[in-house]
Amino acid sequence: MKHPPPENPGDISGQVALVTGGTRGIGLEISERLAKRGADLILVYKKDVANAEAAVERLKPLGRRIQLIQADLRKPAGVDDVFRQVAEGLDQIDILVLNAAFGTMGEVHRMGRASWRASYDTNVLSPMLTAKGALPWLKRKGGVITATSTLGAHTAYPTYVAIGSSKAAMESLVRFMSFEWAKYGIRANSVAAGPVDTRAIDWFRYPEAVRIFTAKKGLAGRMGMPHDIADIAVWLCTNESRWIYGQSIIAEAGILLGVDYEEWSGDNDEGGEAANGGAE
Repeated sequence: MKHPPPENPGDISGQVALVTGGTRGIGLEISERLAKRGADLILVYKKDVANAEAAVERLKPLGRRIQLIQADLRKPAGVDDVFRQVAEGLDQIDILVLNAAFGTMGEVHRMGRASWRASYDTNVLSPMLTAKGALPWLKRKGGVITATSTLGAHTAYPTYVAIGSSKAAMESLVRFMSFEWAKYGIRANSVAAGPVDTRAIDWFRYPEAVRIFTAKKGLAGRMGMPHDIADIAVWLCTNESRWIYGQSIIAEAGILLGVDYEEWSGDNDEGGEAANGGAE
């Protein structure tokens, strides 16, 4: 049985995207790009009303319907309230973007139970409850789930254990959702971002060092920007990525691609390559 390629696979006109954390940073860039491709929006934010209203004003000229919902997704009651408002509002979800995130910085031996639980409640429990809540809508015609993650789920950063390990758990959750819900016509994937120039960089102990490291180690020679990640996340939300299920797309401009030994050479190393280049 032949399956012809879809027409206009990047067009999502008539669809509705629910974006958690969709009113600032990477989430807002994702929301804007989804709207430009034709989707109406349900934007979920936690508490910054002024910022959320400013996001709506930025998006209004795109001519899409926008439903704004305030909720604390760390609490099951907050998740329930989101979908009560969805049912009373646009009453449609074709795309779910799991972008809300939280984490406490600290080393393993200094991590307290409350900080650990807060990270896992936001980065693992909340995505699971949110995806479950959206499932009845996603099952109607099939849908897409895209989660934003971090390079810290694949490698270790100093004091990043709560965020990195919880995001790694979230990526595993996304794989299981894709595996279990493919029968409903649902795909789920994530994009793991390297350091991006958002307010989250200031959570690090040495934020300027993070910026220098990223620009030096990354093959693009600069810091990542929210739109760099948003373009990949939105691609995962469209039919252009229809053959991708349960994957984490690592987007870090080549930071982990390889090691340049010249970075570690010293003044006394001159001629070392010639001396060691011819084995007998």
